[in-house]
Amino acid sequence: MTGLPLYLLPLFPLIGFALLIGLPRAFSGRAAGWLGSVMVLLSFVVALLRFLGLGAGPAHELLWQWLPNMALGNGGHSANLSVGFYLDQLSGLMTLIITGIGFLIHVYSVSYMSHDARQGRFFAFLNFFVSMMLILVLADSYPLMFVGWEGVGMASYLLIGFWFAGRGESKDEHTFAATNAEGISNSNAARKAFIMNRIGDLGFMLGMFLLFKLFGTVNIPQLQGVVGQVFSPAANVADIGHFRSGVELACLFLLVGAIGKSGQLPLTTWLPDAMAGPTPVSALIHAATMVTAGVYLITRSHFLFDLAPHASMWVAWVGGLTALYGALSALNQYDIKKILAYSTVSQLGYMFLAVGLHAYSAGVFHLLTHAFFKALLFLAAGAVIHALHDEQDVRKMGGMKAFMPLTRWFSLAGVLAICGIPIWSGFFSKDAILAAAHDQSPALYIIGLGVALLTAFYMGRWYFLVWEGRYRGHVAHPHDADPLMTIPLGILAALATFGGLLNVPAFLGGHSAFGAYLSRAITQHGPELPFATELLLTLLAVLAGVGGLLWAYWQHRGDHLYNGPLGPASTNALYLQNLYDSVIGAPSRAIASGLDTVDRGLDTALGGLARNAAAPGGLFTRWQSGFVRAYAVSMVLGTALIIGYWALKTIGSGL
Repeated sequence: MTGLPLYLLPLFPLIGFALLIGLPRAFSGRAAGWLGSVMVLLSFVVALLRFLGLGAGPAHELLWQWLPNMALGNGGHSANLSVGFYLDQLSGLMTLIITGIGFLIHVYSVSYMSHDARQGRFFAFLNFFVSMMLILVLADSYPLMFVGWEGVGMASYLLIGFWFAGRGESKDEHTFAATNAEGISNSNAARKAFIMNRIGDLGFMLGMFLLFKLFGTVNIPQLQGVVGQVFSPAANVADIGHFRSGVELACLFLLVGAIGKSGQLPLTTWLPDAMAGPTPVSALIHAATMVTAGVYLITRSHFLFDLAPHASMWVAWVGGLTALYGALSALNQYDIKKILAYSTVSQLGYMFLAVGLHAYSAGVFHLLTHAFFKALLFLAAGAVIHALHDEQDVRKMGGMKAFMPLTRWFSLAGVLAICGIPIWSGFFSKDAILAAAHDQSPALYIIGLGVALLTAFYMGRWYFLVWEGRYRGHVAHPHDADPLMTIPLGILAALATFGGLLNVPAFLGGHSAFGAYLSRAITQHGPELPFATELLLTLLAVLAGVGGLLWAYWQHRGDHLYNGPLGPASTNALYLQNLYDSVIGAPSRAIASGLDTVDRGLDTALGGLARNAAAPGGLFTRWQSGFVRAYAVSMVLGTALIIGYWALKTIGSGL
């Protein structure tokens, strides 16, 4: 069974997409949800079997030659670009995350979307997304990865704007787009995500083209071998400096692509607005899978970034500053999903910080634990929104633990995990990142520790405003959701609680099993700190988490609705969107308005010329009536005029 072909992984959800789109009447209502869920479950089974069979080494399965004998390589040498899938410890882990958490979210959505009139289309888009994401992580070449990259971008556009007509079972494709609570239409949010991701895609393409120019291949296993040969001490390449600068530039281009897809500074504003989509979309795309594609791209290209110290430091600083920006922006949000969205921005910054410092196992492990606890938190938020009839303002919640005790305990597990409290999973992954930062950059370590404190505060604020205090809602009797929604929450809560035990560090009595596992595919550069230093860093991280939670509790005890530090600046996400509107949006609109005025003027002028030119023709058309008698009269009048003319001319010459 471990020999099942890899193409089955994306094929099953792609079949689900085709059936749901092509036969909507055959799979309507909950049948659509169950079909989509089964297809993702089949992919999970294949992923698990192939993952368990990785002991023999990576698997590379070629499907067909895509562009055979490309005569574009260095020196005119031909190169084959094939379509194939590559499974190693990194891509195997990603397939389990995508299909495992994807399956739980599909099951949750069966109940969550049960009152929507377009369930079939929703699950079709979810299946399409899962298929494209699997192509992205399994691709054996950058061009094939780019196919999946663009596919998930298209799927996210469709899912973010799914409620283009607003929520409710009566909405259909012919209803005008509605505006969400923040005044941003769902359709505009989808377009914003799509357009901003295109900026990153340009960087991805430029990096891919440059790598092909330098090394003559974009097949990732081949490229890794060629790069290793060029930079080996025995190679004695004359223009090695040219290759080093080229690799640095290519890595910077790839970083631009990763920034766009993972919502890092400066291309971060699309991700919070993407909360306009249904909550399962937020959990699947913007917590567990798509937004981590940038982290995966950099980790997959580790053999390049290991040779590009300047580009790697850019990655680390982009991650550190984005983590700080996301944490500061989350402090004073009031939308239950927006708080989690800015938290996602911040946690992705942690991952970039880790991989930029070449601590790949720490970054990927945080990717794993983040998938557990952030998917849990989003789905718990969805359960609250569902129970409160689409209310998302935390100021209109409070005291929900009395009505939804089960969801409350699941939410608490997610909050403790993201805050880095032992023994929850976020403690182990975040501590490893902070250790790597301390080992290489004290400034980034201070930023990371500060972000840990802020994370505990804003997530504590999220928890206390929703679950503690007095109930401030308008729904009479909210209650826990049905088992289809609570069972996935329970599984994710267990993973968020105990998932960190997969990588207990040696100084805590563990064997860093996850790091050892990932080292079979990726060279590890983890810090080797003294026991006392490791223990001190761990204590500081724990104190930051506990301190942030106590701070949040003190500010929000009882019914006090504290606005959080930074006030309006945090509410407006440090005015970054306002800056873009002023610097880019307003001038662009002014230019467009000017061009529109010129275009209208030209239309008016050309229309006038056309009308003047057509006027004489209009006179002649009156003569072409189609009546024989009219033509006869015209002939008689013409003949009379000619005879009269010649008569007058003859009389005049006689005189």
